[in-house]
Amino acid sequence: MMLHHIGLYVSDMKKSSEFYEKILPIEKKESFMWNDTELSFLIGEGFQLELMPNSGSHTASSHIAFSVTSVTEKIKELSLKEIFLTEGPFDLPNGWRTVFYEGPDGEEIEFIQTTNPLVLHPKEN
Repeated sequence: MMLHHIGLYVSDMKKSSEFYEKILPIEKKESFMWNDTELSFLIGEGFQLELMPNSGSHTASSHIAFSVTSVTEKIKELSLKEIFLTEGPFDLPNGWRTVFYEGPDGEEIEFIQTTNPLVLHPKEN
């Protein structure tokens, strides 16, 4: 498992994007709308930041996301350890699949599947 991204709730998407592009070797990778919320991903060498507008309804100020091969398998694995999801799983418009858990201090922990195994290994006809 690898770190996929760190998500930050920000008050001004444009201002924050410009700030991180100035102070880090990072550039905008993609943006998309999900559940009426703009998500913006900035990519650097070996890391990504996800910027999200802070609507004031979020208790966590950030989250950490880990890349997994299968969200479904991660859910099964954690449920066997009696750790249960708090949100999701969700299918995002760019093809990613994601699920959220809560840490002991209320922090968000995300597991994200960025490739579809069915696409990688299509069934032969």
